[in-house]
Amino acid sequence: MNKRMWRRAILATGIAVLAAVSYGNPERYIADLIWTDDAAPWEKVTAVYTPDATKPNDLEISEAEFSDISACRAYVHERATENGDPDLEKGSFECAIGFYPTKGPDNAPDGGAYRLILK
Repeated sequence: MNKRMWRRAILATGIAVLAAVSYGNPERYIADLIWTDDAAPWEKVTAVYTPDATKPNDLEISEAEFSDISACRAYVHERATENGDPDLEKGSFECAIGFYPTKGPDNAPDGGAYRLILK
């Protein structure tokens, strides 16, 4: 390959990457590619703890304050120990990673979704 072909290949690759990243939500797209089982550096993690699995509507939802999944799990295990269930035999939990809001047809906020939910 000569220099001209290399430049064209690099330019075409750059355009393809920019097109893929700019479609939809680029932060979420990049996080999905690289951080498949943990939070990206810009994402926060929310802990969802159910102290009693027989009462699934009795939830404790933390603020989105944790930087990674291990901090979320540590928080949940601390809460479970405080409730007398250190092995989580009665309760359950989930760690919700990276909330991304969506917009409706009029460009107003229309809810959103977490990128990843792990136990």
